[in-house]
Formats: sequence, C-alpha cells, structure tokens
Amino acid sequence: MNGSSRILIIDDSETSLNILERILNSCGYSNIVTAPGAWEGIEILDEAENQEEKLPDLILMDIVMPQMNGIEAVQRLKTHPVYEHIPVIMISVKNDAQTLSDAFEAGAADFILKPVSKPVLKARVDAIIKLKLETDKRSQQEEELKRLNRRLEELNQIKNRFLGTAAHDLRGPLASIRGFAEMLADELEDKLNDDQSEMLSMIHETSHGMLSLVNDLLDYAVIESGRMSLLKHEHNLQKVIDRRININEPAAAKKNIIITRELEDVGIVSVDKNRIDQVLDNLLGNALKFSPQNTEVKVKLYKEGNDIAITVADQGVGISEDDIPKLFGEYCTVDSKPTDGEKSTGLGLFIVKSIVYAHNGSFSVKSKKGEGTEITVKLPAETNL
Repeated sequence: MNGSSRILIIDDSETSLNILERILNSCGYSNIVTAPGAWEGIEILDEAENQEEKLPDLILMDIVMPQMNGIEAVQRLKTHPVYEHIPVIMISVKNDAQTLSDAFEAGAADFILKPVSKPVLKARVDAIIKLKLETDKRSQQEEELKRLNRRLEELNQIKNRFLGTAAHDLRGPLASIRGFAEMLADELEDKLNDDQSEMLSMIHETSHGMLSLVNDLLDYAVIESGRMSLLKHEHNLQKVIDRRININEPAAAKKNIIITRELEDVGIVSVDKNRIDQVLDNLLGNALKFSPQNTEVKVKLYKEGNDIAITVADQGVGISEDDIPKLFGEYCTVDSKPTDGEKSTGLGLFIVKSIVYAHNGSFSVKSKKGEGTEITVKLPAETNL
C-alpha cells in the first residue's frame, strides 16, 4: 500500500520538506512529491490533472507560508471538483484554538504539531491513506454499479420494445385463428364427428389462451416502459361490473361455479373502463381458476369512506401467508395450483396492481390456505380524478 500511495508535501521550509520526506521514506512511502509553497503545490496538482497522471492520495500542508497560507490553500482545493476529495493534513508550529478551528473549518482532515515525530506522523498518515484507499475503492464500485445499472436499464428497454413488438405482431394472427375456429364451430356444428369437434375446440381454446398471454405481455411491456396512460371517462361502475360478470359466467358454468353479486349504486366514477375491465376479468378469472367445482364466487361493490371498493371472494384453494406478499409481483408463482389444470402467465395480478395504482387506488388480500381468497380493490370516489 505504502509504495503505491502518492503524497504531496507543501512547506516553504526546505528543512521541513527534507525532514518530512525522510520520515515518510523510512515508513515505506517512496512516491513523494514536494513543493516550496502553496502556489507551487497547486501547479503540481494542475499539471498532474492535465497530463492525466495519478493525483496525490494525501497532502501534507504547512499553515504559515508566504503569498498563500495553508488555510487559504485548503479552502481553494476544497472548491475544486477533483482536488476536494484529496485529504489534507495541516502541519504547523501554531496550535492555538483559532488556528485549529480555521484548519478544520477549511476542510483539513487532521492536524499535526511541529516538530513532527515519526510515530505520530506514521500513525496519522497510515490511517488517512487507508481511509482514502477504501473511499476510492467504494467510489469506483459505485461508479461501476451506476454503469451496470445504466446498461441494465438499456437492456430492459430493449427487452420491453421486443416484447411489445412481438406481442403486437402476434395478437392479430392469434385473434384471427380464434375467430376462424369460432366461425367453423358455428357453421359445421352438425357436420363434424366427435374427434373433429374436439380438435376444433382445442384450436379455439389454445388460440384463446395464447391471445391472453400475448395481451398480458403487451400490457407488461407498456407498464415496464412507463408508457401506460389512462383514458378516463365517467362510468356507472355497477353496470360495468355487472357486464363483466355476465361475460365470465360461461367460464364459471363449466365448473358449475355460481357468481353472486352484491352491487350497490355508488354513482358515477371517472375511470378508464377498458383498464377496469382488465382488472375485473383478472380477478374473476383467478377466482374461477383456483376454485373447485360447485362453489361460489361473490362480487361486491360498495362505498367505504372516500373510496369505492370492489371485492371478489372465492371458496377456492386459498393462498399461504408466505405467498401473499409476492402475489402481485411480476411472473408470480405460488404454491396454490389451479383446480382444473388452467394455465397462467403470472402477470395478471401485476397488471391489476399497475392499473389500480395508476387510478390512485389500492388493494388488499385476505386468504387462508384451503379456505378461499378475498381481494379488494379500492378506487377514489371522486368523479374528476
């Protein structure tokens, strides 16, 4: 450490320069630069910076010097964006309270009284050099971390653009496949044998699942890029929720699940209807996915203080206490499994959270393993959000 550390000594006394240099040499410090005054010391620093050479790790500075004293020199160094990080030990025959106060107020790291003894000088210099090296190392690590974070951000943006482009390009063809499957099923309903009907049904279900995945990825890319915007208009939430329940009831019927509703008239609320539809479809879809057959899913709409609350409660498999905090994370995976082998991207509740937060809302989860789950979304009741 000592051999590579560079020390600048600034003192108008040639005798003091020689004594300090000899002591430091005997302590293992060989990279020593001396200057007979403050101006000369600053010139050495400027030249090193201009030549992109190594700057001193430490400066030993006398206080009483002509033209510019040590206090003034330290003040000047501490206003320089590069030199301000170099620690300075003041050395002087003066040790009155005012001198000490001025030295430390100017930015000195330490103070040594002349005549200097080797043990004192070695201990002070070793300590400050060690601290300086550790500080420099930490600064380098922080700069490297900043560089890596910038690179990660660039890669994340590239990933989001790729996801957005890929999802956008796939959504049209998948929607067409699903539409063609529906059309063929309607037109050929009485002309297909059981195997053909089953295959057509599989095409429709698979394309529907893939389209849901693509839509989730597209929403995820939009959210991650910070480009999600809301198109708010005033809507009757009672009618909006009632409509989404009607749309999800065929899926519920396949598992003989009844969706009951307790929808209060909460008035008109300013929301992005398409986004709220997504929230409701995700909450209802999850409730159906994790509920066994012959159970009930209850949907409630009510006012709570200054908020409007939407609660979806099921009688499904429930969620463990450890899994609840990560339920709304990206690509969430929990121990609970769908009851009929349904697939999941793990993005649905992350999208729900992002939409609710964009509406200045909040959400909460109540669940117990084996006893069902209740998720409540709260939105501000004001009509002009």
